[in-house]
Amino acid sequence: MSISTRFAVDDGNAGKNTNNAGADSKLSTKHNLDVKGQERRAARRFLTAFRPGCIVIDNRIVLGLIRNMSMDGVMIEVDAPLKVGQRVAYFWDENRLVSASVAWSNGNRHGLENETEERVFDCRFSYRSVRVPCTMNAEFWVHGERHLVKMLNLSLGGMRIRAPQLQIGAPLTIGLCGVELYNASVRWSRQGEAGIRFAERLTLSQLTAILSHESVRFDPLVAR
Repeated sequence: MSISTRFAVDDGNAGKNTNNAGADSKLSTKHNLDVKGQERRAARRFLTAFRPGCIVIDNRIVLGLIRNMSMDGVMIEVDAPLKVGQRVAYFWDENRLVSASVAWSNGNRHGLENETEERVFDCRFSYRSVRVPCTMNAEFWVHGERHLVKMLNLSLGGMRIRAPQLQIGAPLTIGLCGVELYNASVRWSRQGEAGIRFAERLTLSQLTAILSHESVRFDPLVAR
């Protein structure tokens, strides 16, 4: 009787030990995954940026400030309501449109997670200011004549337009969504397009105001 009872007790403890072992195994696995996740996050190279960048939301362009970035995503400051899980795209130059989703949002700061790993810009090299590939009408005056043209991209320092052959260096007055720019000049002109340089760089607030105009649309077809 005592032997039988002893085995019964042992069997019960064995079952409990097995359950405990299973629970310990799950906890160990979860701990290992957490540690690996922390190690992976720690291994990411976050680059402090402070560089203008743009988010594309439903084909609308919103100018923002990229504060840091890694191959996995960016933290961007932008005055636009974003929801966690929302799919967006962003770019900081005209060469690459990055697909991403909103990982977190806190006020006007948002964390975007890339769908695939992307390059980060190298601070050892100087980059051109962000060029926004977009379509909108612009008007300019040259030699006293008014012309209505299609804008192909816009930056703080100038724009690219679709226009007939223009004289290099010719002075222009430009009208963009209610913003008038004086003493701009033709930098280059070829094959039905022209590059215009502004006499004074736009401020971020001016560029934001232009991009927020309802007529401005993101156009990936003119991105270079």
